[in-house]
Amino acid sequence: MNNGIVERQNEEKYICYLAAQRQLYNEAKRLDGIEILFSVVLPLFFAALQLIISDNTYLNATSYVLSIISMGISLLFGSYIDRKKETAAEIQQHFDLYVYQMPWDNKLFGLQRNITHVVAEKAKLLLKNPKEHERLTNWYTTVAGTVDLKKGILMCQKENYNWDVNLRKRFRRLSVIVIIILTILVFLIGIVKNETVVMLLCRFAFIIPMLQWLFETVKQLNKDIKNLEELDGLISSSEPKNMDELQEIQSKIYIHRKSCYTIPNKFYDRYKNNDEDVAHRTALLDK
Repeated sequence: MNNGIVERQNEEKYICYLAAQRQLYNEAKRLDGIEILFSVVLPLFFAALQLIISDNTYLNATSYVLSIISMGISLLFGSYIDRKKETAAEIQQHFDLYVYQMPWDNKLFGLQRNITHVVAEKAKLLLKNPKEHERLTNWYTTVAGTVDLKKGILMCQKENYNWDVNLRKRFRRLSVIVIIILTILVFLIGIVKNETVVMLLCRFAFIIPMLQWLFETVKQLNKDIKNLEELDGLISSSEPKNMDELQEIQSKIYIHRKSCYTIPNKFYDRYKNNDEDVAHRTALLDK
């Protein structure tokens, strides 16, 4: 049996849709990276300098300025990042619905917009690198193309769910561990330098950017994971799904994509091969 999923997902026109959504997510991740730079990397750098250079007024003042800058960057970039993610999710939705041959339901998905210009503009930027084209082929496991169409759609949706929820749990765990270590390090510097209790408390201003980043990141990841796990009952059920039920699942995936935290590419790539293999094996077992 061939339901056409594999052929449709690899059509050149729809490879451009995937390229456009990836480019938009990359742009959002770069802005997130600037926030991480000011919230985590630079405070760590200045903490190391303070360990080497003691009682430097300039370094102390810089640490407080970083706190203000990081909060300002978060406020400044927030809405801009959200718009990029929403557009990327909308493009991905167009791709999915074509591959699934699923009708666009205005009540579930909102009004359908013409996004051709955005797709053309953003896809051109990403596909300047020939390697990106190869990364976008066979977006979903090829096993999904060998079963009944509705079952194939569910396989693709399950692949989305499993990949995303596991990635976010890993990143949440890593974020908490890293910030705890950095926070302990900052206070250890003060202890090594025999600072007074008052000075140690002043160091709290130094770690505010890191704690702010951790709080916002973990809060969003918790929300993402909760939203995804609400899908578990619908996706994991062994009962055959009709198109209305598949549309409901797709609606929840679409809502999640529009607001979810953007995982850094290096972290994503670290687990890519393993997660693709798991998705393929899961699909074979579900076949």
